[in-house]
Parts: sequence; C-alpha cells; structure tokens
Amino acid sequence: MTVSDLVTRFPEIPEDLHGEPILTTFADVFDSLLSQASKPSACTRDHTPEHQYYLKLVGPMDIYRYGLFTRERVLDEIQKLLDAQDLTPDTFAESLLADR
Repeated sequence: MTVSDLVTRFPEIPEDLHGEPILTTFADVFDSLLSQASKPSACTRDHTPEHQYYLKLVGPMDIYRYGLFTRERVLDEIQKLLDAQDLTPDTFAESLLADR
C-alpha cells in the first residue's frame, strides 16, 4: 500500500503527516492489516478484528487529528508499532487483538 492509497482509504489521517517518511514505511509494512481495517461506528460495542486493526494502527493518527496527541507523540506511536512488528513479525497481528 502506498501513502496515497493509505490516505485515500483513511482520509482522517491529517495532511501534515502525508509527507512523513515513516508513513511510507507504515503503509508498506502494514499493508495487509490496513487493507482489512475498518473504522467502527461510535456505538459499536463488539469490536471485530478489522475494528481492532483500525483502532491500533490508524487510531493514533485520528486522535492526533482531534488535537489530543502532539505531532511528536503520534510519530512516536507509529514508530512503536513498526518496532513491535519488527520484534515479533509472526505474532504482531495477534497482539493487536490481545485485549479481546
């Protein structure tokens, strides 16, 4: 997935992040999970795996959009996701569902 694909699929990602090199890596590394991710509605009580992928992967950028994270924090959150995937590539997707 390219950054263009990512921000088209998730227009809630703020424009000031679109040019960040880390977003290119993020889109590439998490392509398969992002392709499945879907934003849950506000009243959803039972989150599907697709909702969990969205909440864990795209959620920090959506929180930043509302001004609840700083730019530095959201970039740090993205880096933490990439680092976690590097450490445990075989079980990373499962770790996103761990609180179910």
